[in-house]
Amino acid sequence: RVAGAVALRNRARESPVSDGSTWPLVQARQLRRARAALHAGPVTTSAAVKQHMAHDVGSRDPDFLAVAKRMRERLLRVAETSTAQGYECILVQGAGSMALESMLGSTIPRVGKILIVSNGSYGERQEKMCQRLGIEFVAARNPWNQPVTAEIVEKALQDASAEGITHVSMVHHETTAGVLNQIQEVGEMLHARFPHLKFLVDSISSFGAYRIPANLWNIHYLCGSANKCIEGVPGFAFVIAHRDSLLEVEGCARSLVLDLQDQWRFMEKSGQFRFTPPTQAVLGFDQALNEWDEEGGLEGRHDRYMTNYTALAKGMEALGFDFFVPDPSARGCIITTFQVPASAKGKWDFTRFYDLLKDRGFMIYPASLPPNEQGITAFRVGNIGQIFPSDVEAFLVQVKAVMKEMDLPVPLR
Repeated sequence: RVAGAVALRNRARESPVSDGSTWPLVQARQLRRARAALHAGPVTTSAAVKQHMAHDVGSRDPDFLAVAKRMRERLLRVAETSTAQGYECILVQGAGSMALESMLGSTIPRVGKILIVSNGSYGERQEKMCQRLGIEFVAARNPWNQPVTAEIVEKALQDASAEGITHVSMVHHETTAGVLNQIQEVGEMLHARFPHLKFLVDSISSFGAYRIPANLWNIHYLCGSANKCIEGVPGFAFVIAHRDSLLEVEGCARSLVLDLQDQWRFMEKSGQFRFTPPTQAVLGFDQALNEWDEEGGLEGRHDRYMTNYTALAKGMEALGFDFFVPDPSARGCIITTFQVPASAKGKWDFTRFYDLLKDRGFMIYPASLPPNEQGITAFRVGNIGQIFPSDVEAFLVQVKAVMKEMDLPVPLR
């Protein structure tokens, strides 16, 4: 599948746009990347995705509305569900956090109370949203380099502070450190032990690379974003919702613009967004979904990312870097947090390291660590987007060259 993905990237082809015209690949070559973004989003996108965005279309144009309708159906299939199974896909303008806030603000009734189980800054962002929205919540915070398990959630629900809880929320892949949380086990535990609770999942950085069958895993709401593992560009996000759960709390939204039920009803009635949509981002995402399918869907995309991660982890460890997440089974293949060993801290300069890598065509991510661990010298490297094993190998070569230029020992230990 990785070989097939490389072939997809390199294949010369013409890409049709909705008006029937074509843009030869020679024009797409002008849009090829100057640098590889080793991020967890926005990600490096294909030339064809960029090419499909180089096309103007009206927000009420029938061709555009057909793309949006088709996209909603396809996203449900990625979540292994459908309208026939009682689920709906609602598109939300903006970043993934807009979909997350729309999900929280529109699905928890005024008398509701949510348990937020976190192990990173994105889980804790939900606490801030609930504070602003006036939603009662209980926070169960956990170490940032360890996964959230069903046992942790069950223990939090048995605490006295959890009395009156109606909803439980957590992150699938916590991008802060690159930890994959146990969503399946939590969903199954809630169904067996607490069947009255609604389960919300932030799957923004995992959707499209990891399975998240909404119906099978007892997930009532999940949110995702265009510019992560499907490999589109920023501009919109989405919520996949259990229809009956969504409608039984209709009218509780704390925002006009982020009213999830109102957005869904308007789309169902007219096929349109209530407010101006990011038309080019939607067109690009339609092509990104085509490429996701051509690569082998969930399995093919995950295989490539896992191959990237395996090569990266092996190479960085050989260069002397440590892992912030010590347990390999807890690490996702989306992004990895590396630490500089104590012996090399005196010569470490992240800004220079970043700039030298950028000059060589690779952009990495600074670390995001809890306040009590700010003394740790760390950074993150993403494996998603149009990144292939050959890119990872080239990156490792440049990391070694930069280390030498910075007069760091190679390996660091």
